[in-house]
Amino acid sequence: MSCSFDNLAMVIAAGGASRRFGGGRDKLFAEFRGKPVLLHTLGHFLPLVPPGRIAVAAPEALLAAMRELCEREFPGSGVVWCAGGATRAASVVRGVTALGELPELIAIHDAARPLADAEFLRKLCDAAVEYGGAVPGDTPVDTVKTVDASGLVTDNPVRGSLAAVGTPQVFAAQAYLRALAALPEAVREGRTEAPELTDDAAIFMRAGGRVKVVSGLGTNLKITVAADLDR
Repeated sequence: MSCSFDNLAMVIAAGGASRRFGGGRDKLFAEFRGKPVLLHTLGHFLPLVPPGRIAVAAPEALLAAMRELCEREFPGSGVVWCAGGATRAASVVRGVTALGELPELIAIHDAARPLADAEFLRKLCDAAVEYGGAVPGDTPVDTVKTVDASGLVTDNPVRGSLAAVGTPQVFAAQAYLRALAALPEAVREGRTEAPELTDDAAIFMRAGGRVKVVSGLGTNLKITVAADLDR
């Protein structure tokens, strides 16, 4: 039986600085297929998730503009808005906190991935119910090397044992909350980075959670530089 989206809450991480995008603008306001990237991302999920269950963590300086943009396009959407933190982990913590009491599942999604859809999300939710956590991912096309600080290759991982992953990432909500609570306080508050915790799956696994990779990252590209819009 497929997971019901009634049991899902989401945090949209929109707090990046867009330094690599160029042009002095935030990539989430860049036009893609006739409207800003942020509206595409929200537009996929707002019809699925109950009102009040999607939180957007955005830079404080852009919070009002993002909220206004969303309310013009999706009046009465019930999106919960909060200021993001100094790091992605801190932004997610703030988003989760803003949602209050959580249902069975929590999904974390990058606002700069505007192509994720309902079918894709459902597969991840089904896997999260079974395993505790689920992420979209595919075996890398390129050969991947492990290197040291000077750039010298130190290991040659077997490509079939690797997965390049993205978002949305879906977790059993209470287990995910425990994983966040187990983080050092400085990491939760964004006062320091944790280089080994590059995504929410790493945070979840640090606390003993299991994560299933669901094939299908595919065209769910992340916009980082301006050329990604064309890609």
